[in-house]
Amino acid sequence: MWTMRKSTQKSILAVLGTTLLAGAVGCSHPAGRNAQQTEHPEDVTLKFIWWGSESRKESTLKVIELYQKEHPHIHFETESLANTGAVATQLAVQTAGQTTADIIQADYNFIYDYINRDLIEPLNAFTEDGTLNLSDMDKSYLLPGTKDDQLYAMPIGNNSTMLIYDPQLLASAGVPVPQEEYTIDKLYQTLKLLKQKIGRPDFYPLGNMIDVFYYLRARGASMYNKEGTALGYQDDRLMADYFALNKQWRDEGLLGGSSAVAGNDKNHPIVSGHAAFYSVATNAVSSLSKLAGRPLKLLPYPEVPGGQTGHFIKPSMFLALSSYSKHKKEAAAFMNFFLNSEAANDLLKGERGVPVSGKIAARLSANLDEAGKEQYRILDYLKTRSKPIDAPYPSSHVVVSKAYELALKQVTDGKLTPEQAAKQYSEQAKVYLGGAKEGAGK
Repeated sequence: MWTMRKSTQKSILAVLGTTLLAGAVGCSHPAGRNAQQTEHPEDVTLKFIWWGSESRKESTLKVIELYQKEHPHIHFETESLANTGAVATQLAVQTAGQTTADIIQADYNFIYDYINRDLIEPLNAFTEDGTLNLSDMDKSYLLPGTKDDQLYAMPIGNNSTMLIYDPQLLASAGVPVPQEEYTIDKLYQTLKLLKQKIGRPDFYPLGNMIDVFYYLRARGASMYNKEGTALGYQDDRLMADYFALNKQWRDEGLLGGSSAVAGNDKNHPIVSGHAAFYSVATNAVSSLSKLAGRPLKLLPYPEVPGGQTGHFIKPSMFLALSSYSKHKKEAAAFMNFFLNSEAANDLLKGERGVPVSGKIAARLSANLDEAGKEQYRILDYLKTRSKPIDAPYPSSHVVVSKAYELALKQVTDGKLTPEQAAKQYSEQAKVYLGGAKEGAGK
């Protein structure tokens, strides 16, 4: 549901009106009227949609209020949803009715579907006329939002995916935290020790499984090929090994029972103490630490057989401009404020990821608390320990992922062996991906 936010400052407008009236006396020629029109820009309403926690909503609304103080003719209708999937679903509905928000907080894996259908406005015109200032941004950060030399999506920040953990919980249990560059067997031993020390039936040492995309990358493969027309591996044993690991850890009570990712709220297993480790986007460390009332830490995924790094650094999210927007320049100007304003980012605190603006990132890093600095530390660590991110998901990813989830569930429920499930998944994926459209940046 859209929420209207309007800023009217009657006293200021009254003063402006009086001043303009006085200046207009005896000046009835067209130039005078044009000057008056310039002083009174028409009201503009921008729609802005994003996902995130309640704290993200609060900080975003504060930034909007700050912007409106400088631009009282700009009004906003905002829509804050729970997660990426909710935004993707809402955009699909709004696109059908051509009522898409002007400004869209977008994810790397769904934005290209809209770019490929010409539903996102290229931003080059606004970078060339200075509306969008890119001067303090590493050009490599802009590449994931670029297609055919056109910039379509502005990265807000950078992040990665890894394990978050509660150092207080491990310390109280007397279990040491694995050192970075540890093995998957070391993680397994740590999980077993935690299960032994903390015997509660509702406690799982690992709340959710190591990301399957990471696991495949670490073994020299990927979920999809670059064209998005087939799986990125040919040997089903890779997926069978991953399924078997899920089954073993689930059966031993080391792994939580849900494959769904928990929301960043007070019920998150890390916040509530029902898990010691959990797979998250690195920028979640700030909001989860705030909810937990104690600093949480990040730990890279373990090394797996294959000897390759599976980590990546990617845009945490983008700001994109709908091609249906009737106020594109005004929307681009707000995007610039959101990305480059020191005052705005003092409110946002890098919660959406390490800012792409070098000056903003340095400013925030110097003033953040321990939890806030954690994502900066870990991304700095990954700079020399990661490889380029895979291509965006193909258009058939939703149906392929359903086939994957079904195969995994059949393994953990004991209905299929890991080998049978891996074969079933690859056969179904082959059918679904056969007609897939290409992703980005080909």
